[in-house]
Amino acid sequence: MHGRYYLARRLSLVVSFALAHVLLASGGPLDELLPRPKEVSTGAASALSCGGLPPGGYALQVRGGKAEVAAVDAAGRRYAAATLDQLRKLSDGALPDCTIRDWPTYPWRGLMHDCGRNFMQKKDIRRLLDLMAMYKLNLFHWHLSDYYGWRLESKRYPMLQAPWAFGRQQGKFYTQDDFREVVAYAKARGITVMPELDVPGHSLALRRGLGIRHMAEKQVKGIVADLFDELCSLVPAEDMPFVHLGTDEARTPYEMVPDSYCPHWAETIRRNGRIPVAWSPGKPIKLSGGAHPVRMAWTGEYDASADEGVFDTVGYYFGSRDPMQFLNAALFRKPLNFDIPETNKLGVVICSWHDDSLADDTSRVWTNNQLALAVVAFCDVQWSGRKRDMPEYRVKNPVPGTPAFDEAVRFEDALVANRDKVIAPTGLPFAYVRQTPFRYRISDADGNAVATDVAQGTIMIAECGRYRLVPENSYLMRTQGVAFVETWIKSPEDRKIGAWIGFTCFGRSGCRVTGTPQAGEWGRSKGTKVEVNGVAVPAPKWEHPGLKVVMKHVDEPSSNNVAETPFTNEEYFMREPTPIMLRKGWNHVKLTVPKSVGAKWKYDWTATFVPVTLTDDPREVDGLEYSARPPEPAPVLD
Repeated sequence: MHGRYYLARRLSLVVSFALAHVLLASGGPLDELLPRPKEVSTGAASALSCGGLPPGGYALQVRGGKAEVAAVDAAGRRYAAATLDQLRKLSDGALPDCTIRDWPTYPWRGLMHDCGRNFMQKKDIRRLLDLMAMYKLNLFHWHLSDYYGWRLESKRYPMLQAPWAFGRQQGKFYTQDDFREVVAYAKARGITVMPELDVPGHSLALRRGLGIRHMAEKQVKGIVADLFDELCSLVPAEDMPFVHLGTDEARTPYEMVPDSYCPHWAETIRRNGRIPVAWSPGKPIKLSGGAHPVRMAWTGEYDASADEGVFDTVGYYFGSRDPMQFLNAALFRKPLNFDIPETNKLGVVICSWHDDSLADDTSRVWTNNQLALAVVAFCDVQWSGRKRDMPEYRVKNPVPGTPAFDEAVRFEDALVANRDKVIAPTGLPFAYVRQTPFRYRISDADGNAVATDVAQGTIMIAECGRYRLVPENSYLMRTQGVAFVETWIKSPEDRKIGAWIGFTCFGRSGCRVTGTPQAGEWGRSKGTKVEVNGVAVPAPKWEHPGLKVVMKHVDEPSSNNVAETPFTNEEYFMREPTPIMLRKGWNHVKLTVPKSVGAKWKYDWTATFVPVTLTDDPREVDGLEYSARPPEPAPVLD
């Protein structure tokens, strides 16, 4: 069914298992490359060859500032150019002598962006595609429809773009020429666009526009098939081989359809010479000849019984994560960890869902969802995968002094180097600073230490609803009641610094299930406190204090739904750092985190305290030391 895509995958696997992954870099820019090359050496020059490498493979040799490239194909040449460009930036133009042989483990490395919920301007899509190409991603999963808008122009059904069809950003959609332009822009950068028209769930915009009450109505089967025919007519199959039809989360009576509808839509896609893709879990689809669509796994409930290609998104919904915890998901989750043939493992797709309204300022998705940080942080796992799955580190970092922690430090060094030398010149938000030097102690209500030497900036204290796939041993404590987070910071002088401070842990993906803090409060639960040397740090002036949650399905819209209020300063990475005074010597920081009150899921059981510079683009504060224990008193001299 999948022709050349499976053939390329099989060739890649043969070579990947035949070659050893040898990393011989000696520090500096070569260790800071992301994704990390599989073979790097700094020895004597040798004859350059890409022989034996799979599709996308390349060999790069630098001697005396001059580079030579050998590549398997056009993709390999692009990846070699991306590596060379990044190496120039990381080395300030003074290229180190080296030989690199590298290749992708998976044929597809993607990013899904949802423009149905919040429209994204073309200039931002182009910036996103440029960023993807820099870090060797090659699949743009463009989610074009959802409850709030059918964002792709239809000339067969123009009422889909009528004002009443939109729930947000009324009238904001992509013309068919816009669509062709984006596909061409992506293709020029080696990126394939995979559009998604999500049916039968997430279909409120379609129903509003066409005056359809139930997706099960007879005319819907033909209308949706027409829309897929129209989509496939826009660009040739070789430029758009995949078309996604959704099929997930059909939850309301309005979205239920007869069993024949989804297979008919998938067959329509296949008849147009495209490979149909569907979410899993989603509507079961069996095609003629016993085939199945390619599946995109999004929960741990993936059914691996069918012989089908799979994209993995499980755990890679970065809109559900705190930016400081991108490190955990990027390093310690083994992708495509399913019991399926290796040839069916097509690749990893990271997902930028932004369920909450951005209103008219849709460019805020760069800040609110930290798109640039996600691309840089996850490109390595997408390129090379992981040998081991380490679920115990899903939301907490390894203990200092262990090999896993040392790996986190090395990866963080590369992340920060790319922040400063590659991303900073672009002006894109990148809310990450080194956290592995931090040392926190977590105590229960009785003052008993339950964790020490915690080396991370955002601390998931107890179970948090949006991490339902995380095992128990990944949390730092599971006590009921108050938790205390403490650290001691040594400063070489009296100084005023900034701090990222937060307790809310809102998920941009999955909607907010807690309200916002009341005025004067740090967290939703009263009694949440931040103290530095015993002095309380006042909470920010919230722009939307005391919002309450109305948990209704979007088919029952409510003006009081907190998800329709655009957030601008509710998370630490959305606002300026909080000013903090440190005195010369040791300083005591204490966070009091009460039990979450009134939330269906315990979203408030988290705490962030990250020292940063008081600048528009926060960085690490130099010269600080951290300890999870009170400093020893100075000896008394006779």
